[in-house]
Amino acid sequence: MLKYTDKINTKSGYMKILLKILFYLALFSLLGFLLIQLFFVDEFNDFKQNVLHLSPPAKTDVSYKTLNIAYAFGPASLEPTHFDSVTRGRLLNIYEALVKTDKDLKIHPCLAVSWGRLNDTTWEFKLRPDVLFHDGSNLTADDVLASFDRAINYQYSQLDDVLKSIKSIKKIDDLTIEIITNYPDPLLVNRISGVLIFPDTLKDFEKPVGTAPYEFFYFDNELLQLERFEGYWGAKPYYKQIVIKTISNRFDRTEQFKKGQIDILANVPPSLIKEISDSSSVTISSLPSLEVNFLVFNMNSGLFKDKRLRKAISLAFDKKEFIDFTLGYAQPADQFVSNGIFGFNPEIKPVQQDIEETKKLLREYDPFKRVQIKIDMAEGTEIIGEYIKDHLNDLGMSVEINILPFEKLNEKIITRSTDIYYLGWKSEIGDASDFLENAVHSQGRFNGGGYVNKKVDQLIELSLRNLDPEKRLQQLHEIMKIIVEDDIVGVPLFESSVIYGIKAGVSFKPRLDGNIIAAEIS
Repeated sequence: MLKYTDKINTKSGYMKILLKILFYLALFSLLGFLLIQLFFVDEFNDFKQNVLHLSPPAKTDVSYKTLNIAYAFGPASLEPTHFDSVTRGRLLNIYEALVKTDKDLKIHPCLAVSWGRLNDTTWEFKLRPDVLFHDGSNLTADDVLASFDRAINYQYSQLDDVLKSIKSIKKIDDLTIEIITNYPDPLLVNRISGVLIFPDTLKDFEKPVGTAPYEFFYFDNELLQLERFEGYWGAKPYYKQIVIKTISNRFDRTEQFKKGQIDILANVPPSLIKEISDSSSVTISSLPSLEVNFLVFNMNSGLFKDKRLRKAISLAFDKKEFIDFTLGYAQPADQFVSNGIFGFNPEIKPVQQDIEETKKLLREYDPFKRVQIKIDMAEGTEIIGEYIKDHLNDLGMSVEINILPFEKLNEKIITRSTDIYYLGWKSEIGDASDFLENAVHSQGRFNGGGYVNKKVDQLIELSLRNLDPEKRLQQLHEIMKIIVEDDIVGVPLFESSVIYGIKAGVSFKPRLDGNIIAAEIS
């Protein structure tokens, strides 16, 4: 039988154990909170907004300042279904999509708070409630349907091919839509990040109306002016006004930047970095562009049917020399997509320059005369073209560089009327399938080399329908190995960097997609 003092001691022991448990729970909760704040802050904010439906904290450091951004190139129009980087870079400050990508290309909720597959070909998306367009109307499923209809069916849409897996879209209720695909599409969510949502009543698309933190104010060929939208559903951006300038002359751009008239300067040429960075009031920032530059062979031409000639050119270059043209703002490439893109194969080893083997293969191909080739290249690549020409000539070839307007080069690629061409490809959706489907598949629109491999076609088609990420990655790895090492469809050369000049006092972190989103800048 327990004595009274034993009972007290027992209770005291229980209390100590309970206090220890509470202490460790509090400690682990604190550590968990700190880890979330350090490493998962975006995911935590998404959880608060999209699961708990808590509004983001209002920014107290908003200002009445104007942010001035300058580019080298300007959009021909503000059509929301145009997918080129120049137009898209402006419009992402006015419009939003159902989902958005962060600076590292990770997908996050935007106008859709949640989504999921009901079966292999049916997706359900729940829309964010209480979202206002810049005209004061509320976002509903009708607006989403109208936006997708234009993206898919508008005569001049650049998204129709991106969205070709979609069979139909239907409204379930005002805040729910259902997307049905023709086949299982593992990239559907990535693809729809390009569909910008506008009100179904919008008629004049040169005066855009969206839901983003900034609303349209004025546009001409050289200037786009935006104003902070006070009715925005999320956190208010720092700057009151955004002025986006198009200044085609690089010296004029540089001069305005040096005078402090530009806060963020895009498209900085490597040759002008030293000139603009001499001041302590300027920061230079760069990031890989995800654009890989390469040569592609026409596999049906008399020359490049012979693998010896393709291999000779693939061994001819020390790819580090291409970095000199960018003063170090690039990196060698040995695959057709950048490291970090889903489908990049880490097992493919870099090709080492072998001049003796190149010469040997050229002699085997034709021991009596120099091999004559003409390389088609776009305007603006003349310096690289001259290097390629001189280098291959030194190795025993006779090379002509044919510089064309990009539209003419594009036409030659589509009609497969070029023997060898130079091109840059940017993996916009963060996945290799975009390049493989369009530039490698035998029916690909940009398969200018006429490459045909039934096994590769089959693997590409399977990867476009495979909902298992691990198996899909294995398929993409196998394709990349075949086209780089076995068939040598072309020669990856280098991946360029995007370079920005940033005025002191401006907080800006470049994005992998190259877009400048004003709401992310303070």
